[in-house]
Amino acid sequence: MKDSQILELSVRIATNTARVNDYLSANNLPQPSFDVNAPLQFVISPSEPEVAAAHQAVLHDCRELRDLMLGPREYLTSFQHNELIGQQVVTRFKLADAVPIGGEITFAELAATTGLHEVHLRKILRLAIAQHIFTEPRPGVVAHSAASRLIAENKVLADWLRYSSDDLWHAAYHMSDAMAKYPGSEEPGETAFALSNKTDKDMFRFFAENPERSLRFAAAMRFFTQRPGLEPERVVNGYPWEKIGGDGSGTVVDVGGSHGKISIALARRFPSLNFIVQDLDEPVVRDAERQRPEEVANRVRYMVHDFFTEQPVKGADVYFFRAVLHNWSDTYATKILQALIPALKPGAKIILNEPVVPEPDKIPAGNAARVRANDLVMLELFNGGDREMAAFKELFAKAHHGFQFHGASQPPGSNMWILEAEWMGE
Repeated sequence: MKDSQILELSVRIATNTARVNDYLSANNLPQPSFDVNAPLQFVISPSEPEVAAAHQAVLHDCRELRDLMLGPREYLTSFQHNELIGQQVVTRFKLADAVPIGGEITFAELAATTGLHEVHLRKILRLAIAQHIFTEPRPGVVAHSAASRLIAENKVLADWLRYSSDDLWHAAYHMSDAMAKYPGSEEPGETAFALSNKTDKDMFRFFAENPERSLRFAAAMRFFTQRPGLEPERVVNGYPWEKIGGDGSGTVVDVGGSHGKISIALARRFPSLNFIVQDLDEPVVRDAERQRPEEVANRVRYMVHDFFTEQPVKGADVYFFRAVLHNWSDTYATKILQALIPALKPGAKIILNEPVVPEPDKIPAGNAARVRANDLVMLELFNGGDREMAAFKELFAKAHHGFQFHGASQPPGSNMWILEAEWMGE
């Protein structure tokens, strides 16, 4: 008789958990914990891909086993609409900063310090405590957990949580409203984000007029790009940059490249390449120039440029976009590609570093919800979205028949793909 699915999952969870535990023990690494002095990140060496795979399998299988054990009825009613309230209140009112690290504070003292009502504060903090954010060592007393300590000590993480619980959560709430009001819209100002902020502007223009939120968004993106799988090395090692220009010497235009993190990493590895980093935001460009490492200063230049307008750098070998097109609907992504055409020489490469959505039957069950949720974020914010491979091919064909799409590859360990197209000429 074949084992039941729940038994198969439980055996697999036990086996893979033992594999991870053996790795921790063999390397004298601490066990996972939310104790205030526990490690703040679960890190497995890149040289141990089998252990990393076991770790991911435990996470996926535990979720699947939980869902099966609940059954359809209880599963559907298990979603909690207010799960982010704890994070939102903690980050908006900077509660982690108000709790002494290594010390304690009463709910009454914390309420007095923050100006919040004690009863409301206690209710919400006890939800956060149930989610491992803070501890209550004795009734009425608050102390840090590893998670709340991390919020206090890591400002970019705190900004990410605030962005997630304020901007993203509010936008998600208005997704149904946007679908009803703007059916099928590809306009960046007709979005759930726009409705949530009572504006007709796209997110970038809205933030430009709200400096405090713009700074928080920039910090949140810095945290997001620090996630495993998004390291510059994935791009550096994932494409034959040494063949650019035929002999590894040539010019790469980093379109929408912000501070040029990828270009700087490439310049360090490939000393014969030159880079021009373009961004719409002039303060970002000037800040990037100030922070540019001296050793690449003569090969990494910066320029203010709106990628919806004609590309001013003519005849470059590569035009590179990292996580740009998924911010835009097909209508606007096509315009971005078309704006390159007057600058392109035959043989010029357009290199994208973008998420690629697998076809439905190719997504592992444990990853499906995350992949779909990430795609929806782009829809909520921009009317954009992550694309399947066929959609990228169609996008280049729609932009101009002179583009030839060569396909894509996913560098080992990367969360994104490298896609290549070539300009064949009119």
